[in-house]
Amino acid sequence: MEKTEFAKQVDEIQSQLAPFLKENGFRKRSRTFNRTSSDGIISVINFQMGAFDPPGTTSIPGLRENLYGSFTINLGVYVPEVPEYQDGSEVKSYVQDYDCCIRARLGALGQERQDIWWPAKVSGKLIDDLRNRLVMDALPFLQQFETREAIIRDWPDYYNKYQFGSSSPPNITLAIILANQGRTEEARSLLEQQIRQSQHEGHKAYVRSLAIRLGLEALST
Repeated sequence: MEKTEFAKQVDEIQSQLAPFLKENGFRKRSRTFNRTSSDGIISVINFQMGAFDPPGTTSIPGLRENLYGSFTINLGVYVPEVPEYQDGSEVKSYVQDYDCCIRARLGALGQERQDIWWPAKVSGKLIDDLRNRLVMDALPFLQQFETREAIIRDWPDYYNKYQFGSSSPPNITLAIILANQGRTEEARSLLEQQIRQSQHEGHKAYVRSLAIRLGLEALST
């Protein structure tokens, strides 16, 4: 099947940025780049194309945009044990951004602090802008969370500052990491805190079951 002009443009944008990403340790599969740190943490950069809206779909600016012909860049940090305990997922050999417990959009890390979808039209200006954003925003964000200790130390404050809603709650992520390190009391404390902060009984039940799967015994809350 012949590619659309939209897909060809995104292919070319990726192609022009691929050497830079390769220089920084990333390998490519389709529209996703992975890099593995010495601590086994996988950094993810993904090019997402805007979906095609069916005929008759009404675009509503600010609410339901027509994103076909535009693309965005997703970032993620994958800690293998987190999805394994969160939902029973098998450890991935190649990771997509939606597999990650820490997630962000490139635009949200820039000075705009908002989601950005770029028109998929290759130009020197666009490539320069994206490369600069990768250097200034994406790589520092991903490098900040290349070890479990850095995630434990920095992720809660970062999450609270930027409110990355697609990421896993920091208490959940950190509790799983800590429990796997044998730091069970710290893990229990975070899960109990998560229950106290939640208003949803279903989520509270999930957190209690997670504690059992982590070998922490029943929580006191």
